[in-house]
Amino acid sequence: MGKELTLFDKALVGDFEIGDIHYNINRCKEISRELKILDIIDPSSRKMGLMSELLYRVQNMPELHLVEFDDIGLTEIN
Repeated sequence: MGKELTLFDKALVGDFEIGDIHYNINRCKEISRELKILDIIDPSSRKMGLMSELLYRVQNMPELHLVEFDDIGLTEIN
């Protein structure tokens, strides 16, 4: 029997369920409330896992993909 994956391990293998947009955004908000900017400098293993989950969720949320300006005809800046 294998050990349970940590949040960091789940982010590496993509083991988070993205689900619907509302759940995903709410989960991102929950995680961001737990993190402080100084956690980036010297994170605990828990904070490292939360940062990994947050990044995974944001990177894999199709609703947050950027609109390409070329696709909508806005290549020139006035």
